Amino acid sequence: MLLENKIFRYVLLGVVLFATLYFAFLIREVVYTFLVGGLVSYLLFRPVTFFEQKGLKRIWAIVIIYLVAAALIALLMWLAIPRLVKELSGVAEMLPVYTAQVQEFSVRVNSLHLPGKLDGILHENTLRIENSIYNLLKGLASGIYSFFSKALIVVFAPILAVYIINDWEKIREAFLNLLPPAGKRDLTMLLDKIDTVLIEYLKGHLLVATLVGIFTGLAAVIIGIDYALVIGIIGGVSNLVPYFGPILGGIPALILALAQSGRAGLYMLISIVVIQQIEANLITPKIISEKLGMHPLAIVFSLLAGGELLGILGMLIAVPLVATLRVILSYLYLKFVD
Repeated sequence: MLLENKIFRYVLLGVVLFATLYFAFLIREVVYTFLVGGLVSYLLFRPVTFFEQKGLKRIWAIVIIYLVAAALIALLMWLAIPRLVKELSGVAEMLPVYTAQVQEFSVRVNSLHLPGKLDGILHENTLRIENSIYNLLKGLASGIYSFFSKALIVVFAPILAVYIINDWEKIREAFLNLLPPAGKRDLTMLLDKIDTVLIEYLKGHLLVATLVGIFTGLAAVIIGIDYALVIGIIGGVSNLVPYFGPILGGIPALILALAQSGRAGLYMLISIVVIQQIEANLITPKIISEKLGMHPLAIVFSLLAGGELLGILGMLIAVPLVATLRVILSYLYLKFVD
């Protein structure tokens, strides 16, 4: 009878788990929003605690951090958007000219009475170009739709983070109370170890971003670009965003450089590429490996493996995930083997 009860419990647990996962899949956008909100709250919890230790109430500490982040974003937009709009307007004005040139070229080709084989090749390549343009526009439309569909995450995740940070201790305690006393103690110790590792990873990431900002600013000074300090700050802050950071920081730098001259833009582009290669292949593996106690080759392997398995997402989570798994395996080994 007891065995039957155990089997029934396991079956019931499996059904409940499956139903929960299936329901989470159905509302995956909502779940993703909460996960992003939880990640934001985790990243901001220690800065909030720092301000609390200075005598500020938690809610005001959150407000200050959000205002600083909003100011940095506004600065980036103020520098980049007007010049970007100007460049795009120039391209839009030239589109009729480019279209007329293409049509004129097409008329000239048709009037040449080329041999059938060569004419077929040109026709085939023309169709390929048209298909490429169609696919590009289709991909652009799909990207715009995807962007707006994800915009809710950008809006609601920071709001959720405010509630999570404000009740951080209550949420943590409520989660731990679901476990038996022994499990609660073990999980608390394990979470503390994981938290320490992740904080070291974030410290290393901040140091890397600072160095990238300094190098980018120095490159702008050497090239002779205006607002070199701002370019350096944007380059450093944007580098905190994995994978997309160099693009986000490079665009305003290139726009400011091109506004002065094409040569300055070319030199700035070369500088950004060189700095990012040095950062990705030398600085990041060295600093992160020291912070996490992992060999630089293990860092590089984690990034490559993550990219191969899950693409961009894999590259984002590879190093902290491997570091977390390393902590868990070490803890289990010491607990059950030693």
